[in-house]
Amino acid sequence: MGYWGNNNEAVVTAVIGPGSKAIHLKRSFIPDNEYHLEEISSHYADSGQTETYLGDWHTHPKANAYLSGRDEETLIAIANHKEARLPNPLMMILGTKPFGLKVWTHSYVKHFFYTKRVISECKIKLY
Repeated sequence: MGYWGNNNEAVVTAVIGPGSKAIHLKRSFIPDNEYHLEEISSHYADSGQTETYLGDWHTHPKANAYLSGRDEETLIAIANHKEARLPNPLMMILGTKPFGLKVWTHSYVKHFFYTKRVISECKIKLY
């Protein structure tokens, strides 16, 4: 959760956990969607409608922080989900071997006759 600040910089103000009904498997994760929707709505209202959903995050236990094919598909699905109203979502991944944090963003870039999907790694600042 957060907002877009100056210079198109994402400012993360809160992180929503997986939820009590989330399913954690060795190589995948199924979030508690009902919990997520409630938490997003509550945080949005509590912030005076200034802080909103920016994207997803998760860990890669016993692996580095990289964007897997499934992660990329999820990022595209978020961007294309009209109800999310988020054409440029973020995907933040915390790897544990080696320990590291990386962030990617999705965007559509319009060219003369077509629109191209771009997924790029973002620089992050930790405070």
